Parts: sequence; C-alpha cells; structure tokens
Amino acid sequence: MDWMAAVLVLIVATGASAQTRRYGDVSYQKPQDCSIITEQNRHNPFGYLFRDQCERINASSRQSTARILGRPQPSRKVLKVPAHGSDEAKRLGVACMGGLVMLRLENGWQQALDDEHRYYTCRER
Repeated sequence: MDWMAAVLVLIVATGASAQTRRYGDVSYQKPQDCSIITEQNRHNPFGYLFRDQCERINASSRQSTARILGRPQPSRKVLKVPAHGSDEAKRLGVACMGGLVMLRLENGWQQALDDEHRYYTCRER
C-alpha cells in the first residue's frame, strides 16, 4: 500500500507546473499600426480618415477582448504625444511609452486615464 501511495504522489507532482507571469501584460492582441495607412498613401487627402477609422476599429476590438478577459480597457482615442526622453516630453511632463500615455510625477510616472478609467493609447509625434 505504501508503494501505491508513493506512485500516486509522484504522478500528481509531475503534472503540476508553475504559472506564467501575466502581471502588467496589457497587449491582448498583436498591435496594429494604423499609421501605415497614411505613410503608404501620402497623396491621398483622405488617408487620415482611414487611419482614424482603423484606430477606432482596433480600439473597439481591444476593448471587447479586455472586457471578456476582465482586464483594463483602452480608450478609443489615440493621442499624439511626444516620445519618451525627448525635450518636449520633459518640458510638458507627458510621454508616449510603448504606446501608452504616461504622466510625469515627482517620483515616477503615472498612466493617463480617460473619464471612464480607460487607459489612453498614443502615437509618437
């Protein structure tokens, strides 16, 4: 009987595995760069409208996925914010870091949220 209990413990112990770290993972889908639309269609005067539509569809899709997974949701607005480390970002106290709008505090950075507590996404200027 003792050897059966030992075999059972070994079988159960080998099936256990560590969980992967998911803290801070906010990318629910592969990010889509909608600015390509305006870069590839420089002569189209309506290219910015297609880019804005692409960004709205992308944000809506990411919001739906975040809602289903119970995660924080992105705002539908994509802001043009200076890149992190630039002189303008240091002067204004706001920067685009990894596609997220961050506000400068005395002791670090804080993520910018809209009125509905959804995080702002950004495009670097």
